[in-house]
Amino acid sequence: MFAAGPPSLLIRRARIATMTGAQTSLGDEPLGMIENGAIAVRGQTLQFVGADAELQTRLQALGPLAAQIPSLDAEGKLVSPGLIDCHTHLLFAGDRGHEHALRLRGATYLEIAQAGGGIRSTVRSMRQAKDAQLLSAARERVARLARSGVTTLECKSGYGLSVAQELRALRLLRTLGETSACEIVPTLLGLHAAPPDLDRGLWVKAVVQELIPEVAREQLAHGCDAFLEQGAFDATECRAALNAGAKAGLVGRLHADQLTPGMGAELAAALGCASADHLEHTTPEGAAAMARAGTTAVLLPLAAWFLRDAHAAQARLFLHQGCTVALASNLNPGSQRIESVSMLLAAGCLLSGLTPAQALWALTRGGAAALRKADRGQLAPDLRADLVLWDAQSADHLPYHAGVEHARVVIRAGMIVSDLRDQPALQCS
Repeated sequence: MFAAGPPSLLIRRARIATMTGAQTSLGDEPLGMIENGAIAVRGQTLQFVGADAELQTRLQALGPLAAQIPSLDAEGKLVSPGLIDCHTHLLFAGDRGHEHALRLRGATYLEIAQAGGGIRSTVRSMRQAKDAQLLSAARERVARLARSGVTTLECKSGYGLSVAQELRALRLLRTLGETSACEIVPTLLGLHAAPPDLDRGLWVKAVVQELIPEVAREQLAHGCDAFLEQGAFDATECRAALNAGAKAGLVGRLHADQLTPGMGAELAAALGCASADHLEHTTPEGAAAMARAGTTAVLLPLAAWFLRDAHAAQARLFLHQGCTVALASNLNPGSQRIESVSMLLAAGCLLSGLTPAQALWALTRGGAAALRKADRGQLAPDLRADLVLWDAQSADHLPYHAGVEHARVVIRAGMIVSDLRDQPALQCS
């Protein structure tokens, strides 16, 4: 029987990737597969995850009521938790395609920034854009990701670079989340770049003394992030902002070791951050420090590819040390403009060395760890009913057939938010 009452939705005849296995460097199976499985959803939570035959026995006890419960036939296809993209800069305005062209001609990230491009270019566009324009563009991006299987989406501020504009961005993210097919998890990225119209030291002071307290008062953010890098902010400045964020109840994150080996991994570990992100130049000592601290390694291989960086962060370094590894898109207007789950999974495998199973684990349970959201990322009773029914039988297919999206039904908090079952099948096309 069902102790809490009858289910509101059933998924039958599925290959279920529960994500209850361990993510290790040994290539062990992390997916926790249930063959010929079934799922029962009640309201916003998972009520049953197990063998289809066991669910059938429980349904028989309901009598005629069982026939009235909506049911999806997975037809032997893969079902996984909803995807968690735990690192994006999704709210922005403007087009920086010319910077991409400059990089293709040999210009570096720092050279473009020093010439007035980079983050400051987006700051100018953001400040000029109307709220309605920003929300409309962001909704389109979110909708594409939701159709691809993303149910939880972290979104950072960081393109306002004034107290008023950063608060504006976070308020817009709150509005975006109210009407979005994904749950939006907002992060304050006050220390993204020095403002064009304010001394860097004064900006750090404003972030610590004005911005973070107001963000906490209005409950505008879940996390607090900072960019530790040459040309951005140093360890002392990042420490000040992240300590202030922690005191305000915000989950710590850190952009670390992206362009240079700046001991960002060690700082993230020392501060007890939930994650350190990028990590292209992290040392084994930094990875070991993260493992001891329980800091998740968030790999962003599409960003390395987009920047033509031959040193994408390698999963093996972190897995060998015992770190939890997450995979995220880093979607942003300047250094990663690819909006494709399958390309992200492919990059995780081809550039960062994950197996297909590890990549899917990293984009579900790994993302949950990076955000410290323990209620999702796995399929088990009493967790959130965030699910994806894939047009594939195996996780192996998702990064192999890249460039197209394979999600067929996407469920967030027990509600179907995308249903593409009437579209042509892709697996063998």
